Amino acid sequence: MRKERAELRLVVSSRSQEPVVRLPLRLKRFFSGFERVYGRTFPWRSRGTSAYRMLVAEVLLRQTRAEDVVDLWRLLVREYPTPAALAAARLDVLRRVLRPLGLNRQRAIALKRIAEVLLRQFKGRVPSTLESLLSIPHVGVYAACALLCFKYNLPTPIVDSNILRLFGRLTGQSFGRDLRRSNVAWSLAWSILPPKRAAAHNYGLLDFSALICRPTRPLCNQCPLRRSCWYGQRS
Repeated sequence: MRKERAELRLVVSSRSQEPVVRLPLRLKRFFSGFERVYGRTFPWRSRGTSAYRMLVAEVLLRQTRAEDVVDLWRLLVREYPTPAALAAARLDVLRRVLRPLGLNRQRAIALKRIAEVLLRQFKGRVPSTLESLLSIPHVGVYAACALLCFKYNLPTPIVDSNILRLFGRLTGQSFGRDLRRSNVAWSLAWSILPPKRAAAHNYGLLDFSALICRPTRPLCNQCPLRRSCWYGQRS
């Protein structure tokens, strides 16, 4: 309960907080434009994907490249198409299914527990409020905000470790790696979130940090943000 209150307070309070560093206002348009031209295609991004299937994807995507998740996600949602089916799954079978992706024990426990709570507390439906999402075990602040934005079309920022890295390079600041303690990073995310096309903007953030502002060997020479980027000007 303490963790969910802290994460809820982080997202809500950072909305009205003035960032101690600033990002160019043109970024409100830049990332949705990047997404329109260079955006990656994954099955869980499809408009018709259910909130449940999107939540399954978020569990699989943790510490894993999106490209490596596609086949296993398709298998998992085919074998367990509803929270009820997943809640009834045997843990050892789930672990065996998830083994190719790694972290199979942790993922199996998380998926089964999420499904059980969805059934018991939300009648098998994925809730559409930040507070309710954060009350579900193994659903953290990033996954909750991603669902609000990508599935429920609510203008909500997202911050993951890749976006923390991108913001750090753009501003020359260190935001650490803990999303729950990066109040400045969340206030930056709010500051560039457009009132419309928030989903395209957030997908653009994710894809730009994966394709251009990569963890290693970032493509600074090809980066259209280089002139306004602290890291790019020093590369």
